[in-house]
Amino acid sequence: MRQENAGAGSGAARMPSRSRVLLRALAGTAAVLAPGEAAAIEADVPRFESGRYQFTILRPAQELPPLRLFRLEGGTTDLSALRGKPILLNFWASWCAACRMELPALDRIYPDAWRGRVHVAAISEDRGPRETVAHFVKSLDLKALPIFLDPNGYVAHSDTNNVKKAPFALYGMPITYAVSSSGELVGYMPGDADWSSPAADDLIAYLGRT
Repeated sequence: MRQENAGAGSGAARMPSRSRVLLRALAGTAAVLAPGEAAAIEADVPRFESGRYQFTILRPAQELPPLRLFRLEGGTTDLSALRGKPILLNFWASWCAACRMELPALDRIYPDAWRGRVHVAAISEDRGPRETVAHFVKSLDLKALPIFLDPNGYVAHSDTNNVKKAPFALYGMPITYAVSSSGELVGYMPGDADWSSPAADDLIAYLGRT
């Protein structure tokens, strides 16, 4: 299990070299916990690895920032209204090949294994029109996942200066941020992870207890 300063991230496999360079540029310099305290936290969070990817813990702890997300079908959702259950914020884009693998898998899990246990917000980082996202969602036959839009980049960013002060950094695509039921941002999983695995289920259970 990796531990990361808040605002820093992991260079995942399948990323082009320029993404790895961006990742290093985005690495933050926030203060870290004392070694003994950090080790205790790291031991407490279940290990979640999938292929070459691993869940990275963000420390110091952060509260989920106040956000309103645009729903694909219209209207908005206040993320604070979802507190009380774990939240997975899955960032993706229609041009992302790995997203074509992960999104259908999440769509199958969400209404069955995760019913009533966890909220998932699948947030498109496409900058094109809403119709582009809608067409992509239809092409993958996604029916269960709540789909949201971030057309102006106010939720997530990949620029080194983060001009718009978006709260989530994109260290490659897809990437999923995990939020505990109490509203604490625990960490992130880069890449198209196997969310149907026992390790992922252990992480979800942990998020529900904290």
